[in-house]
Amino acid sequence: MTLNRPGPSELPVAPPPNAFHFGRNWQRYVSAHLDPDRERIAAASLSALVGDLSGKTFVDVGCGSGLFSLCAYRSGASSIVSFDVDPDAVKATHDLHRRAGSPTNWRVIHRSILDPATVADLEPADVVYSWGVLHHTGDMYGAIRNAAALVKRGGRFAIAIYNNDTDRWVTSRRWRHIKRAYNHAPRGLQVGMELLYGLYWLAGCIYHLQDPFRAAREYRQSRGMAVWTDLVDWLGGYPYEFAKAREIIDFCETACGLVCRSIVPEPADGIGNNEFLFERPLE
Repeated sequence: MTLNRPGPSELPVAPPPNAFHFGRNWQRYVSAHLDPDRERIAAASLSALVGDLSGKTFVDVGCGSGLFSLCAYRSGASSIVSFDVDPDAVKATHDLHRRAGSPTNWRVIHRSILDPATVADLEPADVVYSWGVLHHTGDMYGAIRNAAALVKRGGRFAIAIYNNDTDRWVTSRRWRHIKRAYNHAPRGLQVGMELLYGLYWLAGCIYHLQDPFRAAREYRQSRGMAVWTDLVDWLGGYPYEFAKAREIIDFCETACGLVCRSIVPEPADGIGNNEFLFERPLE
């Protein structure tokens, strides 16, 4: 996959000024946690969601650590374009690109999915992948629309979007206030909030009669992730939007011309991600 206009592809872009530093968190994950076993687990989760990637063109929207771009490369994708608005995430992905031998069919660029030029510059792909990203842009539906426009006819669109929970005491709307407060707090207070949230996670393990040490070790089974990386990511993940699964399906089918092929739903009272696989019809 290539960019039609290579010059503008390197223009500087920036996340919203009040956004969480996702890229720094992903850099720590790559340096401290990423190993062959996590790569294997991540590759299996990618394959389960999007199917066979051999010979397919792949666009990773909001590539984060670059792990799933790496998995696409190792799975035989014919070309990969990875991009993120966060420069530290781009650096983390560049690091994995170098680890893979700097393959020429994998390109890492600094772009925003909210920039119309990004859609104009990129060729439509067989698979467009954006897991847990588009709800952090500050314009979730605009980001979904732009990302969907990168899917070629017959192509697949895999996204994960936070569920809108209105049933528990800390609803999705209340979580948005917590995340905003975290990102506006001085670093010392942020550390305190991280420790409190870690204790909250620990208390949840004890309440459900789980060994927290074993739970932390086995957390890698969730897409190859690391528990502390995800705890900080969740607490700080702002901007933060959410929607019921039906709302995302309706939008993608009516506004983006896609068809929903599968969904892995979050429980109705859950605040995690609903996973979707859409397809653009051939005609």
